[in-house]
Amino acid sequence: MHRRTIRITAAAAVGIIGSVALSACSGGGGASIDTEFDADSTAEISFSWWGNDDRADRFEQAIDLFNEEYPNVEVVRNFTSWGDYWTARNTEAAGRSLPDVVMMDAGYLAEYADKGLFFDMSTLRDSLLPLDGFDDAVLGSGQIDDQLVGIPLGTNAWSMMYNKDVLDKLGIDYPTGDMDADDLDAYIREVTAAGGSLDPKIYGADDPHGGLPSFIYYRMQTGDRVFDDDGGPAFTEQDVIDYLDETADLRDSGQLYPVERSVALDPVGGFLSGETALWFNFSTTVAQAMSDAGTDNIGLVAPPKVNGADTRVLAPKPSMLLSIAQNSEQPAAAAAFVEFMATSPEVSKIFGTSLGAPPTADGRAAVASSPSSDADLGYLESVQDELTASYPILPPGYGTIEAKWGELQEQLRYGDITPEQFATELFSEMSLSLGA
Repeated sequence: MHRRTIRITAAAAVGIIGSVALSACSGGGGASIDTEFDADSTAEISFSWWGNDDRADRFEQAIDLFNEEYPNVEVVRNFTSWGDYWTARNTEAAGRSLPDVVMMDAGYLAEYADKGLFFDMSTLRDSLLPLDGFDDAVLGSGQIDDQLVGIPLGTNAWSMMYNKDVLDKLGIDYPTGDMDADDLDAYIREVTAAGGSLDPKIYGADDPHGGLPSFIYYRMQTGDRVFDDDGGPAFTEQDVIDYLDETADLRDSGQLYPVERSVALDPVGGFLSGETALWFNFSTTVAQAMSDAGTDNIGLVAPPKVNGADTRVLAPKPSMLLSIAQNSEQPAAAAAFVEFMATSPEVSKIFGTSLGAPPTADGRAAVASSPSSDADLGYLESVQDELTASYPILPPGYGTIEAKWGELQEQLRYGDITPEQFATELFSEMSLSLGA
């Protein structure tokens, strides 16, 4: 059983709250808290998350399991859609009245942490939050200014997916994980040439440099940071131009999936409609790929290395995280809840890979076999030795920048702007959104 012995008195509770307040005021790690929480004690904590009815049902099951361990901890539950979720959290953040436990997205974590809204959970690692089985690279994605403010519930990694049905039809071998950028260029051209006589035509890929996550992956390969400690860009306009220029010949020669077709099929796109062979995305999206493409025959391999590189750098990206609010009056009970949700194999069995791959080996072993979970977990196992970095902390305003990148990429593909104009407009947006 996953039971932690916990004992808390009124005096201890006051000490916990005082330490939380100290941490919020100082901006540092706060005083170390070493307390116990009696599983028979009474507590009430609130927990909010976003998602659909299926995710809500899974969380209900997981919380019921938690209450088998801690029967006297009442968890007040609330879930909403993505948009409504952040509207409510922003209102609560303004009044410093967040739920005790908050589900966080990596794109919002720094924004909330910078306002001192989260409890530093590193102070509980020797007591209530040992997080046994967590890799340092995974936990690093929830650390800001040396404070542990988010615990990942699931992870995934950047990947190159391929549609086996499409490639079989064209008589082309599947891509491999030892390709470099030049190999990818040649592979895309081979597929596009083979699929050019079909109706609709089949292309090798959409632009592999199309999204901001692709650029983040590229910077990791070259050993360069993406954002500096202040949240501004750790790259220049010329860095962006050079990056875009690497696929310029593929774009200009019509080797990539046509932007007109991509816009017409939005949000499905070329890969999910079976009109491109490759898709660059995070590994957990293989479930969406299989569902939308109508086939389980989707494979994953590591994205290409940069030319001349002997190694590849990948990072486990958190799909979502749990944070404890600084305003919580029950941080010990909240910590017990976070520990259970993050490390219980029974919880991993309930969610499978729907929240990303469970962050511990025991959790991954508990996931029931399915085409999508087998593909996702199999891929992550194959690149385990290359998961050597923590995913970059995304600064406040990141979502706006990612959306702007996508908008500019579409204009670039239409030929309405040059890479130089792309870079200039991107930096103008960052100066507003990031204060860069």
